[in-house]
Amino acid sequence: MQNRKVLEVRDLSAGYGDVEVLKAITLEVREREIVAIFGSNGSGKSTFLKTLIGLVKPWGGIIRFEDRHIESLSVQDRVRMGMSLAAEGRRLFLGMSVEENLIMGGWLCREELKENLEKVYSYFPQLREKRRELAGDLSGGQQQMLSIGRALMSSPKFLMIDELSLGLAPAVVDTLAETLLKIREEQEIVMLIVEQEVSLALEISDRAYVFDLGEIVDEGTSEDLMKRDSIRKTYLSI
Repeated sequence: MQNRKVLEVRDLSAGYGDVEVLKAITLEVREREIVAIFGSNGSGKSTFLKTLIGLVKPWGGIIRFEDRHIESLSVQDRVRMGMSLAAEGRRLFLGMSVEENLIMGGWLCREELKENLEKVYSYFPQLREKRRELAGDLSGGQQQMLSIGRALMSSPKFLMIDELSLGLAPAVVDTLAETLLKIREEQEIVMLIVEQEVSLALEISDRAYVFDLGEIVDEGTSEDLMKRDSIRKTYLSI
């Protein structure tokens, strides 16, 4: 028996001005899954996550989260329902401390603020050590930890991460990947991850979708995609 659907997207289209970026995107994410999205630059991956969280208004199609249509809901309402986004570029408040950034992420869950801070610090001990330091003084890896930690502060059921490994050393990426797998197991948080390093995307995910020019051009279990000749030649250089 398959796990129930947490997110269901059908025929979703969206864009900016008169330019259509997403074209009839259909995908789903189920309980306990980590699902990856990868593809060429400009294929609509980041726009898709922004549309899911409510930063970009859909032109058409369906977004159903926890069996509820959310196409017209505000960002705040989607966060209250359990969605959270660690955005591309991290989008931190660089002039504020690490802990202040985390507290900003928990503004909708004030009653759980202390508990969530402890959870984030347990997953990312470096953030505890540097909690009084400015976010702008952190290393790239620490800033990515802070971005993910801030997204966790709203007690999400569904965590989206845009470009997990961008600009980071391999050892840091490995640590982040291990931590995400631990969070998935301990918190049962469903994850949707956009990732440019395809080998990493397939290694940490259960299933994956391939985007190209705003469309899904391939999909499957991560194990199957890793073996597929088209994926190996185009994205893994094998």
